[in-house]
Amino acid sequence: MKKLLLWMLVVSAFFAVTEFLQAQWSNNPAINFAICDTTGEQVLAKISSTSDGGNYVSWFDNRSGSYAVYLQKLDNLGNKQWASSGLLISNNPQSSSLVDYALIADSDDNAVIVFTDTRNGGNLNVFAYRISPNGDFIWGPDGIALNPSSDFQPNPKVVETYDGNFVVAWIIAAARNQVGMQKLSPSGSKLWGTNPIIFQSATEGFSYPDIVPSDSGGVILFHTATTGNFPAQTVKLRAKKISSAGSVSWDVNIQDIGTIAAFTVPKAYSDKNNGGLIAWHDDRDMNSLQSGFIQRVSSAGTLFFPINGAEVSLLVNRHNFNPVVAFDESQQETYVFWLETEPNQNQNGISGQKLSLNGTRQWTDNAKAFKDLSVPNTTSISSLNAQMGNGKAYLFYLQGSAAGLNDKVEGFACNPNGDFVWPGNFVTLSEPTTDKLQMVSTVDIFTNCKLAWGDKRSGASAIYGQDINPNGELGNSVIPVELTSFTVNVSGNSVVLNWITASELNNSGFEIQRSVISNEERNLNWQPIGFVQGNGTTTQSNSYSFTDNNIYSPKYYYRLKQIDLNGTFTYSNEVEVDFSLPQAFSLEQNYPNPFNPGTTIKYSIPIVISTEGRNLNVTLKVFDVLGNEVATLVDEYKPAGSYEVSFDASSISSGIYLYKLQVGTFFDMKKMILIK
Repeated sequence: MKKLLLWMLVVSAFFAVTEFLQAQWSNNPAINFAICDTTGEQVLAKISSTSDGGNYVSWFDNRSGSYAVYLQKLDNLGNKQWASSGLLISNNPQSSSLVDYALIADSDDNAVIVFTDTRNGGNLNVFAYRISPNGDFIWGPDGIALNPSSDFQPNPKVVETYDGNFVVAWIIAAARNQVGMQKLSPSGSKLWGTNPIIFQSATEGFSYPDIVPSDSGGVILFHTATTGNFPAQTVKLRAKKISSAGSVSWDVNIQDIGTIAAFTVPKAYSDKNNGGLIAWHDDRDMNSLQSGFIQRVSSAGTLFFPINGAEVSLLVNRHNFNPVVAFDESQQETYVFWLETEPNQNQNGISGQKLSLNGTRQWTDNAKAFKDLSVPNTTSISSLNAQMGNGKAYLFYLQGSAAGLNDKVEGFACNPNGDFVWPGNFVTLSEPTTDKLQMVSTVDIFTNCKLAWGDKRSGASAIYGQDINPNGELGNSVIPVELTSFTVNVSGNSVVLNWITASELNNSGFEIQRSVISNEERNLNWQPIGFVQGNGTTTQSNSYSFTDNNIYSPKYYYRLKQIDLNGTFTYSNEVEVDFSLPQAFSLEQNYPNPFNPGTTIKYSIPIVISTEGRNLNVTLKVFDVLGNEVATLVDEYKPAGSYEVSFDASSISSGIYLYKLQVGTFFDMKKMILIK
C-alpha cells in the first residue's frame, strides 16, 4: 500500500519548554554547515543516521599535532548536541598515513565506531568504541582491542546484527592477506573468543572485507580473493555466510573470472531482507575498458542475478567506474549509478541503470545518461554516493574544475522511470571554489539526505555538511507526519473519521475541516469543526478519531489540517460522505435460490476511500464447498452504491456453492444451491 505523506517544512524546534534553537543546516550552498572547523586538519568524515532523524558524524583530527578521533551528535535540525568542536574519542598514537574506518548508529541510537591506531607498540591494530547519545563510553575509555598483534590490520567494517550484537571485519596483512572477524555483545564481550576468527587461504589473499547483517544473528561477508603479484594479479570476489556462532554456512563465488582491477574496493549493501548486494567494475572482455557489474545474494547463498554479476550497461567504448547502489526494498528493484568516461578518460559523466528482481536491465541495455560526458580536461567526478527514499533514488558526488579542484558538491534525484524529479534536475549543495575531499552521505527516517565532507575553504581541511530534503531544497528538513490511512464511515446520523500516522515530528494536532456539497458543486469555503491533539514527536504509529454529529446536509467533504508546533500546516486528501448512498456494506441472498441455471446477487458499498484517495477494490467470487474458486463475478474498483450481478451456472454441476464479497477489510459470504 502506498503511503500518503503530509509534508511540513520544519525551520525551528523547541528544546525543553522555552529555549528556542535555530537549525544549523544551511539553505545557502555558498555557506554550508561547519560541523568542525578548528585548528589543524579534520579529514575522513563518516556519517550515520539515528532513529529520531539526527546523525552522528566522525572524523580524524590533528588539532593537537597528531591524528585523533572525534565524534559529533546532531539532532534532526542539525543542532550540535556536544561541544562545538566535537567529542574526543581517542588521541592514542596514530599512523600519519590514515586508512579507512567505519561508523554506524545502532538500534539504541548509540554510535559504534571502529578504527585503527598504533597504541600497541607502533602496530596498526583495530579498536571498537560504543558511545551513548549522552557521550558516555559504553565500552570503556580505551574501547576494545580486537586483535592486539604485530600484524598490519587496516580498513575495519562494522554492522549491528539482528540479534543486537556487533560484528567487525578487517584486513590482516600477510604474505597472503587474511580477513579477521570478531563479534561483540552490547556490553563489549568478545563472543567469538579472545582471538578473532581468521579467514585465509593457502593459495589466495583475502582483502577488502565488507559485511551486511543476515538472519539469526549471522552476517554475510564479502571479500576479494587475489592470486599473483601486481600488476599481473587475478582478483575474484567471494561471499560467505557467517553464522551467529562464527561458523561458515556457505561460500559462493560472486565473480570467479578474476578480472577485477587490483586495489578495487567493492562496496556491499544490505537488501534489508537478510541478504546483500555488491557492485564492482572489471575488464572481463580484456578490451581495456572497465564495465560495471552487480550481484545480489540471499541469506541462503542463492544468487538473484546472472552468474558473475549483472552488467549494468552494454554501451560500447565506455568505462563504467565505481558503481554505487540504492536498493528499493519495497519494489525489490536495484538502482546503480557510476562514473562513465570515454576510453581515454578525458571526459566524465554519470549514468545509471535500474535492475529487476532477476537482474534484467530496465533503462535499456545502454542505461540512462544522467550527466553527459564533459568537455575534455575540464571536470572530474568522484565520491559517488547513492541513497533511496520515498520511491526516489538520490545520487550525490564531487565535481571538479579545470583547476584540478573538487570545487562543487552536486546531486540529483530520479523516479523509477529514471526521470529527474528536482527543479533544474541538478542541485548544487556546496559551491565555494575550494577543494573538497571524500564526501559521505546518509538518509534519515524521513528520507532527508545528510552529507559530510572535508573542505579546504578555511585553508586546512575542515568538516562541513549539508542536508537536502526530498523536494530538493536545502536547509529546510522536510519532516513528514506520515498518514497511512484516512477513512470515513457513516453511523446513523453521524460521520466518523479515522486516521493513523506512522510517525510524527513537532505535531501539534489536526484541525478537522468540513465543506458542504451543494447541487453537485463543492463549496470551497472549508469550515473548522473540531481539533484533535497530536503526539508531538514520535516514530510510533498512532490512531485518531473524530465524530461529526452536526449533520444537516446530504453531502459533505472532509479533510485534515495538520498543524506543526510552530504553526506550519498542511492538508490531507479529501474524503466524501453522501447520505443518499448506502451507509453500510451488505450482501443479499441470491434470487432465485435454489436456481437453475441463472441467479442474481445484490450488494451495497458505502463510501470507503483508500489511503491513495480512491475507491477500494471490490471482489465477488463463487466457491465450491471445498474452497475451490469457481467464478469471479466482480474484480474492480467501484464507487459507493447498490449493485446487482448475474451468475450463469450452466457450465457447472449441481450442488451447494458459496459466494463471497470482499471490499478492503470487509467481507461477507452466503450459500446458494444449484439444482439441475
